[in-house]
Amino acid sequence: MQEAAIRDLASQHGDAEGLVLLSDWNKSGRKDGNGRPGYRRLLEMIEAGEVAALYSYSLSRLSRSLADFAKLADVCKTYSVPMRLAADRHLDFDSASGRAMINVLASFTQMEAELAQERARDTVAVRRARGDQIGPSFYGAKEGEDVSVVVAAFREAGSVLGAARLLNRWGVPTRRGGMWSTTSVHQILRRVDAVPQRSGQGVKAAAPFVFYRLLHCHCGRSLTGVRYRNGPNAGYVSYRCLQGRTDPDHGNPQSVPESRVLPWVQAEVARLRMPHDWVELAERDERRRLELEARRRRILDNYEDGLIDRAERDAKLGGLADELERLDATVRVVAVPELDWAWPPAQVNAVLRALFACIELDEHMRPVRAEWLVPEWRAP
Repeated sequence: MQEAAIRDLASQHGDAEGLVLLSDWNKSGRKDGNGRPGYRRLLEMIEAGEVAALYSYSLSRLSRSLADFAKLADVCKTYSVPMRLAADRHLDFDSASGRAMINVLASFTQMEAELAQERARDTVAVRRARGDQIGPSFYGAKEGEDVSVVVAAFREAGSVLGAARLLNRWGVPTRRGGMWSTTSVHQILRRVDAVPQRSGQGVKAAAPFVFYRLLHCHCGRSLTGVRYRNGPNAGYVSYRCLQGRTDPDHGNPQSVPESRVLPWVQAEVARLRMPHDWVELAERDERRRLELEARRRRILDNYEDGLIDRAERDAKLGGLADELERLDATVRVVAVPELDWAWPPAQVNAVLRALFACIELDEHMRPVRAEWLVPEWRAP
């Protein structure tokens, strides 16, 4: 509705053809310019002389920060860019009294956002004081969930890993219907003081791996990279399936050395054949991307209006995300130079993830299929 109103206003001023839409989805107008890429891009375009007029649905859609709005208004005045609002057409940006009124309204817009934030904090504080559960309920709060079974498995096995294996062997259901993991078991045991509370050692830095988030086990889980720094070969890297440690039916092996997968993937990458008309392909994909973005906005609007529930929203957005990922691959691969396997692992991984959605392994941990983001790029 807001976009339609903006387009209508722009057409009335003869600017419908050259309209460029910028937005910051899921970002509050109270954020400063650095936290809103679309807003930051708007300022850059104005300062570069690329903007003839600025259209917005309302004052609050531009910003809920008085400081940011004052900066935007000053930039527009400096570069002679008129500011036109679909819902607030009575506001006059050209007269001193009009600008004063706009500043007052901007102040109230910021105050409204701050009051909403204060009410949200007060509501959470009241719920905490009342003893309400904040966030998802703990395991054991729903019917059919028995914490004592988890504790019994831990005491029988003598370890968290053994408890997860026992729970999976016994067929005890998790809340989401998946397999028990050491993390979920440990969280439950800590909450009921069945294991000692230990202070965390901080967040582990993400290690760069060539096949990060690419290798998929035959059980469907992504493999986790492990770098071994002990022994004569400090650069030895292996990938393992964490579910295999707790799933009694997973089978062996549960890990694979990077050196065993690398030749197969190198041969698969050598099949890359970019189409000769990739420019035309990119233009076609850009049109398709705009269509998908429009569908994405409609889905979010339907959810906000209560026409669809969260599950339906997530299902529809998931399908759009997959196609957008394929379209984005065109831009990424064209911009990437020819892959050099001597590059650092993180840099090689960035190129591989621009080519493949995943690399599937069989029950013997051997690569059997690579799912290309754009199948047409794979030569027979």
